[in-house]
Amino acid sequence: MILSNFQAQRPLRIISVLAVLGCLWLWLITFHDSSFTSGGISSEVPPHGAPKSEPQQPNTINNDNQNVDHSVPAGSGPDVPAVYTPPPPTNQPAEHEKPPVMKTSRVAKVTVAANALDVDVIHRAMQTHERHNREHGYHHYIALNQAVSSLIENDRAGRPKGAWTKPAYLLSIIVAELEKPEEERLKWVFWFDADTVVMNPYTPLELFLPPEDAKGLSNVDLVISSNWDGLNSGVFAFRVSPWSVSFLSAVLAYPIYNSERMKTDRFRDQSAFQFLLTDKASPLAQTPMAGRDHWVDVPIRWFNSLPVNNAFFKNGTWLFGKPMLEEQFDKGTNEVYDDGHGGKVQKWKVMQGDMIVHFAGTSYVRDSWMGPWVERAEQELPEWANKTTKDVLKHEVDKFWYEQNKKLTKERAASAIEEEKKKKEQERKDKEEKERKEKEEKEKEAKAKLEKEEQERKAKDEASAGGH
Repeated sequence: MILSNFQAQRPLRIISVLAVLGCLWLWLITFHDSSFTSGGISSEVPPHGAPKSEPQQPNTINNDNQNVDHSVPAGSGPDVPAVYTPPPPTNQPAEHEKPPVMKTSRVAKVTVAANALDVDVIHRAMQTHERHNREHGYHHYIALNQAVSSLIENDRAGRPKGAWTKPAYLLSIIVAELEKPEEERLKWVFWFDADTVVMNPYTPLELFLPPEDAKGLSNVDLVISSNWDGLNSGVFAFRVSPWSVSFLSAVLAYPIYNSERMKTDRFRDQSAFQFLLTDKASPLAQTPMAGRDHWVDVPIRWFNSLPVNNAFFKNGTWLFGKPMLEEQFDKGTNEVYDDGHGGKVQKWKVMQGDMIVHFAGTSYVRDSWMGPWVERAEQELPEWANKTTKDVLKHEVDKFWYEQNKKLTKERAASAIEEEKKKKEQERKDKEEKERKEKEEKEKEAKAKLEKEEQERKAKDEASAGGH
């Protein structure tokens, strides 16, 4: 009977043993898979503009003794079962599981891509910026909605709305940064119009900024460039500073306090920049150096190259008024399209290796002009996307800022002397005015005293006459 019971239970015991072995096998397989995937490629997509990690190969553990079987406890003999003992739980990831440290920059980008800019070719252009951002660790703030009302956004020409969201968005970001501790905040923000394409992602934005150790450049808060129309606000950089907040506030309010000028201005926010920085009627014109120590006009090809040598034919016809022709697709060399101007290469024409090409003025034929350039940028051709251009460019940039440092240092010293003269002259005038007023007051008091004495004398005389 006992034997029969034992025989009856044998299948159950065998099944139980097999089940335990199966569970152990599945557990080991699961552990192996999780160890592999912990160092693999993440499927998470960071927010737009945040740096993305490059694909990582599965990490392996580098042990001193590669022949040790870590599934068998040290000192175990052949009679000891091979049982894996997992490490104690911890909240810290294993060394090989730590994510790669991504470099971050204290320079950021800002763009508005609202309304008419919410189109495929602009989205692709922003992806060329994304490649640039990953390369250098830039955060890219992109506004997708209009943020300004008709009180300011009241363009008489009926152009697409959204231009004045630009200074508003920039202003909000700089103010937010200034509220942070200084060691945590951004140092500079670069504005890029949405119709800009990054051609060379290896060129860092920091290359173009004034050196921090140059005392003559310590007040420079705005780096901008110009073309045939004057200052161009398609690409520029603001230092995170109170001056930048004040200036952007003035830009944003421009349509209100200069509503008459708005009737004839051609470029909206760009016209506001031009007025505030260069016009004698500007509030800046009343400040020391007329504000010239706060901004610098740099070579336009540093970060704002244009896809044409001239925007107008010799007869005055606008190139961007029609779709781009194949022969107008610039090669980035000294070879230029025959526009009737004689072939002289202009300072703003894009050249191979330039960081940015900007399609200002192509709104109505944007796909035709931008599309081929975006495709060229996506290919990252070596003559366009290379790491050597920045080395050559650095010499030009260093020389430029060296000269600007000398120039502004000299101008600031001269301005300080002039301001001191003005101060002393004002003090002299104030002193003279004070002495004049004191003299008048003394004369007034003396006259009043004489009049009082005269009245008292008369009163005394009248009293004496009445007594007799």
